[in-house]
Amino acid sequence: DSIDPKKLEGIVIDDTEAELNGKWAHGEGLKPYVGEYYSYGSEKNASARFAFSVKETGKYEVRIFFQPHANRAKHAPVTVLSADGEKVIAIDQTKPAKGKQGAESLGVFTFTAGEEAAVIFRTAGAGGNVHLDAVQVVPAK
Repeated sequence: DSIDPKKLEGIVIDDTEAELNGKWAHGEGLKPYVGEYYSYGSEKNASARFAFSVKETGKYEVRIFFQPHANRAKHAPVTVLSADGEKVIAIDQTKPAKGKQGAESLGVFTFTAGEEAAVIFRTAGAGGNVHLDAVQVVPAK
């Protein structure tokens, strides 16, 4: 089963649209995933940048989609670049995401209209395979 990114609310950036650096493998074995597949990797210093910009300045909740697995990163470093600056959140991807449909909230951030923002996954120091599927940005309630 795959989740249609067009059916998710807010801004959705799938891994097919991310800027991937280093070696990433694609998978379809763990379901559900967003779009055509998910990506994962453990190569040293690989990174994936999910860039976006909001139409209206304000506070937004940022969520990431991933599927848990025993070989996943115990502390995948995920960076959010927003008007608040740069914040790194460590995600344990061996455990299921706490939200619906495999989405984990990274928190609420301020974004400025028209300015490039991004969520960046890195493998350095992750302690396992870093899994990336999609990033979702929704207005904070």
